[in-house]
Amino acid sequence: MSNSGVTQRPSSTISSSTPPMETPHEPKGKSKLAFPFGLPATPEAAAARIIENLSHLSLFYMLVLWVGLSISLMPERKFSLLLLMAMTIIANQYLIMVRPMSNSICGNKAVDKMLVLVPMATVTIVGLILTEAAIHLFATLGIGIPVILVHAVLWKDGGFLNEEASASTPGELAPLVDNV
Repeated sequence: MSNSGVTQRPSSTISSSTPPMETPHEPKGKSKLAFPFGLPATPEAAAARIIENLSHLSLFYMLVLWVGLSISLMPERKFSLLLLMAMTIIANQYLIMVRPMSNSICGNKAVDKMLVLVPMATVTIVGLILTEAAIHLFATLGIGIPVILVHAVLWKDGGFLNEEASASTPGELAPLVDNV
């Protein structure tokens, strides 16, 4: 009588001898937002976080300073802005040309890049000072560097990286919302 004439269709998948255990799930409406900022526990941890973030995000930090300097030069110092743009184009062309030649003598070490980029930055700074745009340069650096250092202290590395990713997919992007 428990069967009452109802027959089940055979499954197309291989069934196991034990039924799968059900895991409790939270409702989909409840999810925890991943927050990428946090205070470090000790001053040593803050220094380590600054060094790590400066090495990983240095391009973005330089871009923030460059945009700030460009905006400050735009209304008054057009020649200084042209100098800044010219030096930026030269540096970018050098970096683009070095990238495919990574196995050559001039492109295989970061020191070689610094031997070109540091003098170019020096020429740019001296050029901006000589074109009477020093106040713009120092104001941009005075405002930008503290903001960058605060960001470098507060930014937790791995805010968007999936730490639980398997070894086959290191650095896989994780969603901004964790379903815990």
